[in-house]
Amino acid sequence: MQKWPDECIDLIYLDPPFKSDTNYNILFGTQNGKPAQLQAFEDTWTWNEKAHERVESIKGAVAHPAHKSVTGLHLVLGDCGMLSYLSYMAERLAEMRRILKSTGSLYLHCDPTASHYLKVVMDDVFGAKIYQNEITWKRTTSRGDGNRYGRISDSILFYAEKGATWKNQYHQDGLVVKGDRTIPLTGSGISQGEAGKLWHGYDPAKSGRGRHWSVPKTGTYADWIEKNLIPGYKNIESVHERLDALHEKGFIKFSKKGTPELFRPANAANRGPKVNDIWTDISLEGEVKNIADYPTRKPRALLERIIEASTNKGDVVLDPFCGCGTAVDAAHRLNRQWLGVDISSFAIDLIINERLQDPQIQTAGIPLDLTGAKRLAEADRFGFEKWAINKIPGFVPNQKQVGDGGIDGRATLMNKWNDLNLALAQVKSGGLGGLASDARDFLCTIDREKAVCGVFITTEKVDRRKRSAYQEFESMGRFEIGANNYPRVQFWSIEEYFDGRFPNLPPMLNPYTGKPMAQIHLI
Repeated sequence: MQKWPDECIDLIYLDPPFKSDTNYNILFGTQNGKPAQLQAFEDTWTWNEKAHERVESIKGAVAHPAHKSVTGLHLVLGDCGMLSYLSYMAERLAEMRRILKSTGSLYLHCDPTASHYLKVVMDDVFGAKIYQNEITWKRTTSRGDGNRYGRISDSILFYAEKGATWKNQYHQDGLVVKGDRTIPLTGSGISQGEAGKLWHGYDPAKSGRGRHWSVPKTGTYADWIEKNLIPGYKNIESVHERLDALHEKGFIKFSKKGTPELFRPANAANRGPKVNDIWTDISLEGEVKNIADYPTRKPRALLERIIEASTNKGDVVLDPFCGCGTAVDAAHRLNRQWLGVDISSFAIDLIINERLQDPQIQTAGIPLDLTGAKRLAEADRFGFEKWAINKIPGFVPNQKQVGDGGIDGRATLMNKWNDLNLALAQVKSGGLGGLASDARDFLCTIDREKAVCGVFITTEKVDRRKRSAYQEFESMGRFEIGANNYPRVQFWSIEEYFDGRFPNLPPMLNPYTGKPMAQIHLI
């Protein structure tokens, strides 16, 4: 974002993650007897030297948009994981303020663990005056939370400048007309003016005590009348003239008792009640669960509502923590331009290949060929390791990348072998020198961790003529699961990945959902 021009985005929706390892962003339930998200804060957002430097940097920069909030929160919270997270968010929110148009809107999705702290930072960065709503989204109908009320809602903090795009949204499952019908032409209350006088010999008070003529002039049906029946209808000020115009078009009927009623065809159906700041009509429950099984998923209808309310067709929507891509999918379907950012190449692959099913979508920062992979390995060894691990279905990068004990990635076999189900991966980002020694070290790691199998990932394909390295792995033998057998340890390269060839592995559990996932057998 730092390289993007000022004021280039119309809408930002962000649902920032709290955890990026195999227990990715556990938002609900409990862990070790604590609310899971709080546990995620304590596990992931620890107070360390990097957090200290980040906080002190913001506190020392009096012109930083979050200077006051971070300084104050440090006094309140002290050195802790929560402040580590909030300072991380403050840096990114400051950049979002720069790229958001003056007519733009921002929605920050969070839960009660941090919403109150995040609002303080948001008020500081964007200004309390442009705060519009804290939307409460009822994400599920029930949740057991032990000795407390079930936590079934999230918060969405909505900020928008005066003059920002805004279109009211309506509950589509609300008061929708199911067919043609007639509706009363009178309303309660006495009128001394024209609305209380006779029309076609009929006294409005006869339809009930203290009634007057009530003829649509605004709203959904008035819009329909003007568009389809009487051009300029909403500019007619006289109540009787509106009645005359509708009667001339045959839209006023008289009941058997002689009472005039307004005919309303089914195709002029009411949109239902207007959406307010408590959303109970969109839930994760009952959704078709394929790509949506991503753990931090949100319903597409939720994002469609936000995008339709705060953008026009062709506007630019940004999700800076896009995960499985619900926001970009919704933007794509609604004919908006969009940008999605995520640190996980697994997430980007998921969006391109499964969510949008369009491999031609442009990406930046992700290798598209072997040359690009080599450049990434040279420029960012740890980034290359994460990217390479994510190329094997079922594997996730090890969170600790320094002093990792020879483990760069892990996976869980769907079926156990000799009561074991762990698979390991190691990445060698440089050249192939010392390969035999590295292979022996990896075998020791597999023995130490009691892993069933392992994959040693290199950038370029390992030539089988390097017999000593291959012999080390072949000495481990093979194992059987069901009717198939697999090597205990094997080489696999990024060169082979770009050739569409994958390691020979049994089915794994999806590390983000715990559900079975098949391997890609193109070896």
